[in-house]
Amino acid sequence: MRLAWFSPLPPARSGIADYSAELLPHLAEHLELELFVDEGLRVEESLAARFPVRGDRAFPALWEAGRYDAVLYHVGNNADYHARIWEMLQRIPGIVVLHEAMLHHLVRGMTLAKGDLEGYVEEMRYAYGRTGEALARRSVGTGIPLDVWSYPLFERVVDASLGLIVHNDCTGDRVRASRPGTRMVKIPHHLSLRELEDLEGGAEALTPARARAALGIAAEAFVVASFGFITPAKRLEVALAAFARLRREVPEAIYLLVGEVSPHYDFAAVLAPELAAGVTVVGRTELDRFLLHMLAADLTINLRYPSAGETSGTLIRLLGMGKPVIVSHTGAFSEIPDDCCAKIDLDETEEELLAAVLLRLATDEPLRRRMGENARLHLATHHTLEGSARAYAEFVREIVAARPQPFRAVPPLAPTAPADVLSDLTAAVAAEAADLGVGEDDGELLGALAEVLVDLDLDVGGDVARTAGRPA
Repeated sequence: MRLAWFSPLPPARSGIADYSAELLPHLAEHLELELFVDEGLRVEESLAARFPVRGDRAFPALWEAGRYDAVLYHVGNNADYHARIWEMLQRIPGIVVLHEAMLHHLVRGMTLAKGDLEGYVEEMRYAYGRTGEALARRSVGTGIPLDVWSYPLFERVVDASLGLIVHNDCTGDRVRASRPGTRMVKIPHHLSLRELEDLEGGAEALTPARARAALGIAAEAFVVASFGFITPAKRLEVALAAFARLRREVPEAIYLLVGEVSPHYDFAAVLAPELAAGVTVVGRTELDRFLLHMLAADLTINLRYPSAGETSGTLIRLLGMGKPVIVSHTGAFSEIPDDCCAKIDLDETEEELLAAVLLRLATDEPLRRRMGENARLHLATHHTLEGSARAYAEFVREIVAARPQPFRAVPPLAPTAPADVLSDLTAAVAAEAADLGVGEDDGELLGALAEVLVDLDLDVGGDVARTAGRPA
């Protein structure tokens, strides 16, 4: 079975590019693969030597000629890497890997960033009806910020998909809330530590002590670290305040921030002088240095709110390396087993609880070791590359055999012909529910109503519902 694979690929500086490069050799044991990238981009030599690589403009003619059994698109929240993938998906529907529910920034990059105000308004109207349209027009007309986290804009991508792959229940549940008829499978984000083998001496020879020596970190330091692109969602104002409290009890503690600071984030204002002691902003590093900092860490902090629904590849690496991690108790982070990490609630106790957990872990080395070993074993069991590749291949074969059609949205999600009786009936049911007092917060009741509409084939109008399947 031959599969066309659309994804950013190395040397693109994208987590999804790395994810694809790690998975492809294992998936090639199950399927014949041909890779498509944006026209004119080069691909890392190791991939180009192993797989056919083509520019995306060649795909439509090859698809029409019947060269492929299926096409798979990786979609993330960055217009630089995913705008052309989005456009091809709308033209030729296929299987979609939705790496996160939040695609609002992707849509903005495709529309507002190019001066296409009406295109942005249309996407908001398509996904969220008249309310979405009104909010978008107010935002672009007045500059009043829109709460993008409440309007993730994944709907058009899901509607064009023949089957959807997600990495966690957080994204899956959010999609089902809008599209209950989606054929979907959850395939956990795989763990790959192959890059460690490329470091000097290989993974077996590298120890935290050697990593510290290579980085010039004092052997006696207690190393706390956070990794990845630094934005307000990383909640560093909380982490820094809690670390300052830790340092009063553990003066040898240092806090490394390994990642680029977003140009849209005034981090200098967050890192006030009273919070700066022991803190080093490492900035963006090459992968080998990034991994050395991971190895050097005694304890890592990975707070996140709001969550885009993503599974963090960096977090998966840290857990797979057996590092004790503190996460926010939200989104996909909540799905990590409790004995593999420490979870911090997002309430008024957040800073106090984080400071207490930091102190406990800093002064209890056996607890850190147990937490890290639990995480390592969990990842080694449930997040393997081989298991991910098998699950991908099984889902691709399932979709090819089922031959489903793309989802067709009904009002208020999309315009319909005046004579569309099924859509009118669905709209009438929604209106009656609203008259009876059913609100947007009545998730259980709305979910039950949506399932009834699916069972009656009112969601897509007949035969498509039977081929599109039911929620997994």
